[in-house]
Amino acid sequence: MAEPLFLDPALPSKVLHQFPFPTWIENIAVRSNGDLLLTILTTPELYLIKPSNPDGPVLVHKFDEVSALTGIIEIKEDVFYVGGGNFTLQPWSSGADTYQVFEVDLTSFDKGSKPKVKRIAYLPGCGLANGFELLSKEDGTVLIADSDAGVVWKLNVNDGKVEKLIDVEEMKSPPPPSMPMGVNGVKIRDGYLYWSNTGQQFFCRIKIDDEGKTSGSVEVLEREIIVDDFVFDRKGNAWVTCHTVNTLGVVKAAGGVVIAGGSIDKLTLAGGTACEFGRTTSDADVLYFVTSGGMAAPVNGTEVEGGKVVAIDTANFSH
Repeated sequence: MAEPLFLDPALPSKVLHQFPFPTWIENIAVRSNGDLLLTILTTPELYLIKPSNPDGPVLVHKFDEVSALTGIIEIKEDVFYVGGGNFTLQPWSSGADTYQVFEVDLTSFDKGSKPKVKRIAYLPGCGLANGFELLSKEDGTVLIADSDAGVVWKLNVNDGKVEKLIDVEEMKSPPPPSMPMGVNGVKIRDGYLYWSNTGQQFFCRIKIDDEGKTSGSVEVLEREIIVDDFVFDRKGNAWVTCHTVNTLGVVKAAGGVVIAGGSIDKLTLAGGTACEFGRTTSDADVLYFVTSGGMAAPVNGTEVEGGKVVAIDTANFSH
């Protein structure tokens, strides 16, 4: 990667809510009404936060079947699919062969009723179910990044069928002693599947069809960039959470990387794990950035904190 440009000053940001230590927020989804849904890795809990009232997080559901939650995706309005397994940080265990996917139906949740939660699939052979992406709303198909095996699975939420879909070298973990983490975040845009490979420090894409089958060869768009998860803006820029270096990066549609917030030696964005843009007219330019509090790589070697939700104003980003 060419030397990135550092924004000075960084984009304005504010902490919406911080959880107690040790809480690792793993992923985020945004409801159509603007609420934020957060999956927790350090305990199998799904939380809801209202950006207008962030001090009162609501426990949506605690899952008894697993010890950690990972990816989350919405398929139809207010029906989300959440991954979970028996991942542990201390000692490190990816929880291979323990991953399951649950349907969380929130269509009546705001009227005071509990969410409807049911398991819809086991993921046999999956080493670490991480990033989730919607492939087809009509078919009910989801792509799941397996950071341990270095492959992408395809799940049909209607019948629970699981198949290994994509298996390429650029998704694999690097050999020890590097970070044991391959493909992580996955997103589809304009007929391409984009992914981050955290351990190999790649940002890649490959052409796919409507079924998710690949054609052509992998393009490595950026190298030497530590990306956990990411999201695209309307202009095709990828906003990336640079987990172990505690920054927010932007892989520009035209090429090149901008560091838009955070710092390797500060807790501002310590251990960024995922990000999503708001979905209402008032927060469409707000990037909601969630963190692990630096638990995987303490800031300055010793500093950690509870995971938090940070609102970053991207309206004036023009680079």
